[in-house]
Amino acid sequence: MPGTGDAQGEARVVDIETVPIDELAVGPAKTKKGVRRRAEIMAAAADLFRERGFRATSLDDIGAVAGVSGPAIYRYFKNKHELLSVLVEEAAITWRETVDDVLIQDTPPLVTLECLIDAAVTLQLANGNLRAVYQQEFRLLDDADRRRVARIDRVTMAEWVNLLCEVRPALTDEEARAAVMMIDGLLRSVSSWHTSIEPERLARVMKDMALGGLLALGESPPDVMESA
Repeated sequence: MPGTGDAQGEARVVDIETVPIDELAVGPAKTKKGVRRRAEIMAAAADLFRERGFRATSLDDIGAVAGVSGPAIYRYFKNKHELLSVLVEEAAITWRETVDDVLIQDTPPLVTLECLIDAAVTLQLANGNLRAVYQQEFRLLDDADRRRVARIDRVTMAEWVNLLCEVRPALTDEEARAAVMMIDGLLRSVSSWHTSIEPERLARVMKDMALGGLLALGESPPDVMESA
């Protein structure tokens, strides 16, 4: 879900100028072994950037976790900043594609919202580190990378806002946007929590909280004194 950068924008904007992630790679990343090694480097970087932060993580640290030497990373990425840019952009693109996959289904708005929350929960539990790096380190990208990611983010946010306003027509765009941002924060907070809850059960709790919160928008809260 979107939550960083320029969240303002018009709905249904589809002409986004982005550089495919594969084109950001250098060196042997297009061979099968190279693709696998590059993915291992990115996974190690996402873990370390989330745990230690970008500035406190060196390429040698990343290489040690990925099983390569620090200098070998230059065969796949020009420098540590490019590695961060690729991670952040991949998080934004992956989420945008996930949203698009749900929205192309011909289902009623409420069913679509439920499916979208399902997808958000699944993505968060599977890609929590990547999404955390997106949130934590976005500000460290250079101007061009921030603008590119923000364009993706604007469209994703607009899709969420449009759908939520279909389900809850009384909401303004700004109210719907605020609700989406809060649900995003709720889902992201769980991925950093170490718990013994089984993943399937945790996913159910996350979905129930997110969907219940969004459906409660505009509804009168129950009278606590009467229900006591």
